[in-house]
Amino acid sequence: MANQPRIISVANRKGGVGKSIVSIILAVALARHKKKKVLILDCDSQGSITEMYNNEVEMMGADYQPAIEVEEITARKVQSFIKRFGGDYDVIFIDIPRMTDSKKDNATVMLLYNCDSILMPVVGNEVDVLSSVDFLRIVEEAAEFKQEIGEELHYYGFINRRNQRKNNELAEEAMKEQGLKMFKNSLSDLKIYTLPSFFTSIMETAEGQRRLEDFFYEFCRKYKF
Repeated sequence: MANQPRIISVANRKGGVGKSIVSIILAVALARHKKKKVLILDCDSQGSITEMYNNEVEMMGADYQPAIEVEEITARKVQSFIKRFGGDYDVIFIDIPRMTDSKKDNATVMLLYNCDSILMPVVGNEVDVLSSVDFLRIVEEAAEFKQEIGEELHYYGFINRRNQRKNNELAEEAMKEQGLKMFKNSLSDLKIYTLPSFFTSIMETAEGQRRLEDFFYEFCRKYKF
């Protein structure tokens, strides 16, 4: 392997918290603003990232090159893929599907053990917070295992789809009380985040820079990019 890629997952146990969208936003930003060669492994059976990617590539045409690559793959093939092709990339994002259970041998849970970094989006309502707490316990177990074999797992949380509701503050405090380190910056519930491009970064527009820059560079500092 030519080099050891960073393996990151924007992950939570529950679906619908913005994992895939945030993965795309960060992956493209790293490619465009940090000059990294980035791949997203789409392990979700729904294949939403792959579908979005293929649609935009087809729409843009052969004269334009996407900033990142996307590979649709099953969870059980991820480890062998990384061993074989990981050295071709600086950063690999693993898009992990929602978890139906927390069994240790669950193939979806085991995807976390391939990661060196996890970023957990938290949405401010009671159901999502409870699910996030359950997921945090799974991440902590993965971190303990990796520490035992001399590896590190870095993990943080952030509030996604923040608005003016007090629920966001309560969710943030609840996760901190559970031991999760939270980002200072958050992502708001804005239209610019609903359909990100695989060709250009959100920060290449004035509004996108204003809305995303602080979050992105906090991500870079915490995960040492």
